[in-house]
Amino acid sequence: MCDSMGTVAVPPVSEETPENAPSEIVVATELLARRVGWVASGIWFCAGLLSIYTLYIGRNLFMPIAVALFAYLTVRPMIRACSRLGIPTGVSAAGVMIGLCCVLSTAMYLLSGPAREMLQEVPRSMKEVKVKLAFVFDHLETVNDATEDISQAADEESLSPDEKPVPVQIKPTAWTTTSPLIAGTGNAMSFFSIAGVLLYFLMAAGDALIRNLMSALPTFSSKRRFIEAVESVQDALSSYLAWVTLINACLGITIGTAMWVLGMPSPVLWGVAAMLLNFVPIVGAMVGIACVFFVALVNHEHASYAFIVAGTYATLTTLEGQFITPSILGRSMKLSSVLVFLSIVIWGWMWGMMGVFLAVPILIALTMISQKLDAMSPINAVLGGSGGRDRGKPTDDDHSLETATSM
Repeated sequence: MCDSMGTVAVPPVSEETPENAPSEIVVATELLARRVGWVASGIWFCAGLLSIYTLYIGRNLFMPIAVALFAYLTVRPMIRACSRLGIPTGVSAAGVMIGLCCVLSTAMYLLSGPAREMLQEVPRSMKEVKVKLAFVFDHLETVNDATEDISQAADEESLSPDEKPVPVQIKPTAWTTTSPLIAGTGNAMSFFSIAGVLLYFLMAAGDALIRNLMSALPTFSSKRRFIEAVESVQDALSSYLAWVTLINACLGITIGTAMWVLGMPSPVLWGVAAMLLNFVPIVGAMVGIACVFFVALVNHEHASYAFIVAGTYATLTTLEGQFITPSILGRSMKLSSVLVFLSIVIWGWMWGMMGVFLAVPILIALTMISQKLDAMSPINAVLGGSGGRDRGKPTDDDHSLETATSM
């Protein structure tokens, strides 16, 4: 537009130029991404809580499945070795099951006699234990009496003179078919039945199931990651079980020898019990210490000897748990002691003693899987994994697909 002088009028430049538009779009995109991230975190948190609740409610179903799955991954190299020798998987699976049954039956038969005799002595030994630990029970009774006096005095002050306590009569519970003994026996039978049958079918047809799952994946990369995850979990669990069994066997021999030197009855039983209890982290050592303390207290005159026996047991298990096992297993799998303890607490709360037994294998499997999946990289960082190999580069293990498909 021209004025009277013939000059062209230039409109004023607005402060909001198109040059600021990209920066505003970037800011809005970052804000949206942040909000989406918070929503996704909330969804994952809720999904985790629901998963924990589901595992807790359905523990009678999920526990035998988990035991069978971990047992299958542990013995899978043996089944594959037999198949390479031309032995059908059904035959090798039956041989493994028969071998497990024979080992467990032999161990139970050899240990049942001394264990039965020891358990029969428990009721008759309680009075003797109370006498020898009188200095402890006297203090506990003093504290208990003082607490009851304080509670009774507080109740008398709160009651009016007209109020009188209502007498309560306790009747013994009648025998029913829902007795805890029968219920526990039924649960144990169903547990071993489900776990045993599922383990046999996994050994007989597990490789075919893995091939079917792999063929359902859409891309070659996802198939490779799936096989790598399975192989990593299998190798880690097999290595863990082999080393832990060897360490526990040496610990059992050491504790059995120490119990024999200290004059404990049935030192072989204590060695085998120490070996088996040590498969349950932390809790197994505590149970073993309590058992040897009780038996030493009954079989020896002075209570101080029981503390010496229990201290010896505790020292040997502490040396194994704090120095020997970490030095051997720490090279291949670095698990944080804090995460191990939290895993034991969580799975023990959900699944009881079996959860404590499976806590470390579950943590190992989660660590191995998180190293292979990009979606689980935050979990891998929390677990302290190295992230595995560079996912962007080809590896020398790409032949694992061909190996898996030829199973």
